[in-house]
Amino acid sequence: MVDFAILSLRKLRQKSTLTNNNRASFTNDEWKGIRIKFIGQTTAGGIAFMLWFLACCSYVYGTLYRSPVRHENFHVLAVDYDRGVVGEAMQAAYEQLRGPSFLSLDFHNQEDFPTEQDMYQSVWRGDYWGAILATEGASDRLEAAIQGGDVAAMYNPTGALRYIWNQQYYTTFANSVVQAGLEQLVAATRVAYTKINGTQAYPFVARNDQAAIQAYLNPINAKATNIKQDPFGSVILFNTISMAMPILQQFFFLLVLNGVSRQHQLYTKMTIISSLNVRRAAGLLFTLGASLCQTGYFWAFKESWDVNGNQFVLTWMAFWLLMHIHYLILDSISTIAPMAVMPFVVLLWVFLNIASSLSPMELQAGFYNWGVALPSYNTYSVLVTIWTGGAHNRLYRALPILFSWWIVANIVTVVTHFRACHLAYKFEREEHVDVTQNLKEDEEVATTSPRQDNDNQISRQTTANVAGLNLMRQRTVEELTMENRQVYGPSIPPLA
Repeated sequence: MVDFAILSLRKLRQKSTLTNNNRASFTNDEWKGIRIKFIGQTTAGGIAFMLWFLACCSYVYGTLYRSPVRHENFHVLAVDYDRGVVGEAMQAAYEQLRGPSFLSLDFHNQEDFPTEQDMYQSVWRGDYWGAILATEGASDRLEAAIQGGDVAAMYNPTGALRYIWNQQYYTTFANSVVQAGLEQLVAATRVAYTKINGTQAYPFVARNDQAAIQAYLNPINAKATNIKQDPFGSVILFNTISMAMPILQQFFFLLVLNGVSRQHQLYTKMTIISSLNVRRAAGLLFTLGASLCQTGYFWAFKESWDVNGNQFVLTWMAFWLLMHIHYLILDSISTIAPMAVMPFVVLLWVFLNIASSLSPMELQAGFYNWGVALPSYNTYSVLVTIWTGGAHNRLYRALPILFSWWIVANIVTVVTHFRACHLAYKFEREEHVDVTQNLKEDEEVATTSPRQDNDNQISRQTTANVAGLNLMRQRTVEELTMENRQVYGPSIPPLA
């Protein structure tokens, strides 16, 4: 096997296209000038990408930097319907936990929120991250329970407190900050009750009644109401990597579309309006299919997530709008930016959008609040409203922002397409003129050369003349870009 591999390698090395006789080593003097430029340009490009990744990643990491000390920005509604020792214990517990790393409880009177349903609606609308309340008569029920009898047997400590939260909205933080904080508050309330009323209540405990003793030892707990459950693991990807995929898909599709457009001379042979409509139709159809695929794998891995067909269609439409916005933005930029700039642009756009939806704005430093204007942030806001059946409704803000992006991007794309068609036709004509002039000069050289020169000599001389002209003349950025497209395609459209 080894001998066969060595023999195959030798045969390959003997091919005229691969033999060293037609090539020069990198250390050869022939590469002396180019060697320095190659090393310098490669080093500069590598350093540029390292620094760009450093900047982009630092931006994303900055959104969560010292975020635990900003948990107090998560506001939770609190109402004491009990007006007894249980409600007093809840307030005392919060005073013990209060600080930058704990939720902020906004206490209101019963007149502001007459019923528990009013509190539920406040969380459902997104006015608060959660709500907690001491139920009416909780202290009286507990006092009666520790004295024994049928009341003690029927006593349920979860009836003392209740809290409301929404697991669908930024699920990771709803679990780790909101629910965990409310559970911590419930436990602290139980301890505070023992400190406030434990000694006074002890003489009244019916010691021969196990239910009464249990009520005394475990007086307070809470019943939780979750507006929208997210019990499946893949939900953590919804506001993270799922916000990067729409951008990357558009970028790679644009590479294909631009390469095909270049190959079939879309910019030079087709009318401008027709080529614009063709590209626009391609973008609309691709984003329609790509958004359907993304919505499809959301539903494929939803496990026990309670969503229906209407929500599927609305999710599909939301992603379609988002993807078409990204498509138009990248199409516009790629039309006017040099090819070497596009990786930097795409990388920056991906990181900016991920950072805007990665974590709640309440946890981010004020510098990052401008992210509310980015497409991904507003799309995630729309999606949460869809998935929860209308909860946390910010459509009044998200939809105008998204459609503003879409309208402006459409206008810019039209302008840049006209420019691309103009430059493509211009470059093609200039290239045709250059080739015609070179051929004319070659014919003159061939006419004045000695008769004994055969056709092969004329051909070699023509090639040398053309190469010499190309080396002596300083090529413009446009010509270099055109050459790069011919070598590396598919590529971006023509640029100035």
